[in-house]
Amino acid sequence: MPINPSPWHAFTIESDEPRTIEIEIRSEHARTRYRPKISLDRTTWDVMDFEREGSSQFFTVEVGPEKVWIAGQELFDNNDYQVWLAQLEERYENLQRIQLGRSVEDRELPALVHYGAGNEWLLLLGRQHPPEITGAMAMRTFVEALLDTPVFSEAFLDRYNVLIAPNLNPDGVAGGHWRHNANGVDLNRDWFSLEQAETQAVDAFIRELLDEGGELVYGVDFHSTFRDVYYTTPGDYLDKEPDFSFDWLNMLAAAVAPNPVREIPAANPAQGNFKQYMADTHGTHTVTYEVADDSDRMLIDLIATHAARTLMAYMLVRPLPEVVVVEEG
Repeated sequence: MPINPSPWHAFTIESDEPRTIEIEIRSEHARTRYRPKISLDRTTWDVMDFEREGSSQFFTVEVGPEKVWIAGQELFDNNDYQVWLAQLEERYENLQRIQLGRSVEDRELPALVHYGAGNEWLLLLGRQHPPEITGAMAMRTFVEALLDTPVFSEAFLDRYNVLIAPNLNPDGVAGGHWRHNANGVDLNRDWFSLEQAETQAVDAFIRELLDEGGELVYGVDFHSTFRDVYYTTPGDYLDKEPDFSFDWLNMLAAAVAPNPVREIPAANPAQGNFKQYMADTHGTHTVTYEVADDSDRMLIDLIATHAARTLMAYMLVRPLPEVVVVEEG
């Protein structure tokens, strides 16, 4: 049984004649995690009235010839990622579309890369766990704020390189998995063993940029859970910029007050998550940016926008890397 059991569902209903349908959603081995939602256009969603009994949810739906979408969370599937990345690439001429690799079931691992003037890198990852939609929402807003905030974005992108890898588990997204890829492996426990195609692809990208003289500055890994929380690497765990996460999150807290910003520093050397991999393998701080399943969707966007803006502000005042001049002769 994986941690954070996450039964989720999505389906459509239509009927030749108007009728009322009674539905039971029953999950095996775990209590249903997500409140059922309904949409008439796949874009605007409303939480449904429902009753819960044991591991089942019960609700009724009025249906007719027009298609109705029912889902545990809003939908953002593999095709939606392709459309979104294509829109960003078209809108911002300095973004380059790349394929990090292929998944276990041979799906593309899509990404965008921005190359700045120097060798410093920010890494943004998402959707290691398929049903964690609020994390995906936060990442989309965060990325768009990073690319399009007046003054900050231009200065930040002039200096920094950015990897945007929003959909690391496309097989799990397609298959409706809770946390696993097509091999039944939780990708966010595979970063030390690197046995899965998806983690191998990101690791290969990182090693190549390091071989070319790149410097990892920070990482943000977007997820969802039962509350808003930011899991960070403890300041005393790494010698490099020990106060990075603490200082940035304090800036964020000031920007979004009175909404709380909960930081939980944690080091788990035996656990192969991305944050620990970045710390132990590359000596770099990373935050696991967790968004509550039921967070207000406008608040998700507000906080993610300020998160991107305050991170840019913080990173822009970091000292520039030292330039080593080698004299000939």
